[in-house]
Amino acid sequence: TDRPVKIGSISAQILALMLTNEHYKDRLELLMDISVALNKEYHLLADAGAPLVQIEEPAIHQVIADPSQKIKPQQWVEAFNSEVKGLRGKCEVWCHTCWGSPAAQRVANRDQSYKAALPFFDQLDVDVITVEGAFNKGQDLEHFGAMISKSKKIALGVISHRTLQVERAEEVADLIRRALKHIEPERLILASDCGFGR
Repeated sequence: TDRPVKIGSISAQILALMLTNEHYKDRLELLMDISVALNKEYHLLADAGAPLVQIEEPAIHQVIADPSQKIKPQQWVEAFNSEVKGLRGKCEVWCHTCWGSPAAQRVANRDQSYKAALPFFDQLDVDVITVEGAFNKGQDLEHFGAMISKSKKIALGVISHRTLQVERAEEVADLIRRALKHIEPERLILASDCGFGR
C-alpha cells in the first residue's frame, strides 16, 4: 500500500503466558526465545516499509501484583526490549496496554491502576505507550504525566471498549482537559481504551 499502515502484533509475553510449554525448562526461557523470533519478524515488516509497529502487550501491569509469578517485572522489561531491539531506528514503536477485553466484557475493576507498573513501562524501548483512561475515569492521569519519561508519548484511551453506552462528547472533552493538566499536548495521543474492533 502507499498509505500509512499500523501493524499490531500479539507480544511474546502474552504468547508465553498462553502457550503450553513442553520443551523449555521454564517460562522465562520460552519468553526470551519467542521475543527473539518475533524481533526478526518485526524487522522484516519495518524493512518492507511499515512505518509503525504496535506490540500488544507487555504483561507487566497484569502480573506485577501476583507474588506467585516466577518471572519478575525487570525480566518482563528485558524480554520486551529484546522483542523490539533495533526497531526504533526503522519505524515508530508503540506498546499497547489494557486490562483485558474478551468480547467487550468487564474483566477489570474500574479502580485498577497502572501506577505500580509505570516505572517498568518507562524502561520499555518504545516511542508510544497506550493506556486505558476512559474505563477508570482517568484516575492515573497524574501518574502518566509524572512517571513516564518526556521522550515517550502517551496514547490515552478516551473511549471505553467495555460499555454499550457511548460517551457523551462532554465526557470525552473533560477527560482530555484533565489529561492536559498532566501530559504535554505534544506527548498526548487520543485513542480508545483498547480498540474499536469489538
